[in-house]
Amino acid sequence: MNLLSSRRLLLLVLVALVLVAGQLAVPGFTSPAQMGNQLKIATFLGLFGISQTLVMIAGGQGLDLSVGAAATLGGIIGAALIGSVPGGLAAAFVGAIACGVVIGLVNGVGIATFRVPPLVMTLAMASLVDGALIVWSSVVQANTAASPGLVMLSGRNVFGVPSVVLLWIVAAALTFGFLEHSAWGRRLMATGANPTAAWLTGVRVHRVRIAAYVASAVIAALTGVLLVGYVGQAFLGLGNTYVLTSVVVAVIGGVSLAGGRGDYLNVAFATIFITVLTSLLTALQIGEAGRQGIFGITLLAFLAVNRLTLRTVR
Repeated sequence: MNLLSSRRLLLLVLVALVLVAGQLAVPGFTSPAQMGNQLKIATFLGLFGISQTLVMIAGGQGLDLSVGAAATLGGIIGAALIGSVPGGLAAAFVGAIACGVVIGLVNGVGIATFRVPPLVMTLAMASLVDGALIVWSSVVQANTAASPGLVMLSGRNVFGVPSVVLLWIVAAALTFGFLEHSAWGRRLMATGANPTAAWLTGVRVHRVRIAAYVASAVIAALTGVLLVGYVGQAFLGLGNTYVLTSVVVAVIGGVSLAGGRGDYLNVAFATIFITVLTSLLTALQIGEAGRQGIFGITLLAFLAVNRLTLRTVR
C-alpha cells in the first residue's frame, strides 16, 4: 500500500470513528438529514481546500490567506449583479470570476515576479479587499439578497443528494484528474518540487505560479457566490471563517507546505473529517477552548505524520 492510500485509509477510519462516537453520544447524529447537512457544510470548506491545494503545491511556501476576501468580494458583487442586470444568476458567476482573476493576478505577480512572500502578499490583499468592501457597503446601496435561483442551486437536492455536494464531487474529480493526469498538473508539481530543475526543462515557473494563484482566487470567488445562496444573503466577512481552516484541511490531507506534493482526494477526506469532528464537538457542547485545543492537537499530529512521510519518500 503506497503512502497516499495509507493516508486515505487513515482519514476514512477517523471519519468512521467520529461518526460512530457521534451516534453513540448523540442519537440521530448519523441520520440521513444530519449527514446531508454535514456534507453541505463540508462542500464549502472542500472548495476552499482546492484553492489552498493548488497554491501550496506550486511551492515557494505558498499559502493564500486572501481566499476569504475573494469569496466575500465574489459573493457581494454576485448578489449586486443578481439584483441589477438581466440574467442575473449567470452575471453573478461571471462577475465573481472577474473578481477572482484580478485578485489572483495581483497576488501571483507580486509573489512570482516581485518575490513578495505569499503570507505577506495574500494577507495584504485580503486587507485591501476587505477595506474596499467596507467603503463600498457604506457608499453603494446594492442588493445583498440571494435570488430564488441561487438559493435553489445551493439548497436543493438531486436524487436525495444536495446539489452543492454534487458540484463539489465534480470539482474534486476535475481537480484530481488535473493534478494527476494533465500536463499542466505535472508542471505545477515540478514547479513546487524543484523550480530550478523545472525551469531548466522548459517550464515557465513564474507563469505556473501566477496561474495557481489566479485559479485559487477564482475558485474562492465562485464559492462565495454559492455561499450567498446557502446563507441567503451577502455580507462582510462572508468567507473569512474558511481561511485558516482551508489551510488545515490541506495540511491534514498531506499537501506539502514545501510544495511539489499533494493529493486532492486526501484533502477531500480531511475536509469531511474536520467537518464531522466539528459537528460532534458542537453537539457535545464542548467549549471554544476545548475545540481549539482538540484541533491544535489534531493538526500537530498530522504535521508529524507529514514529516515522517517526507522522510520515507526521501
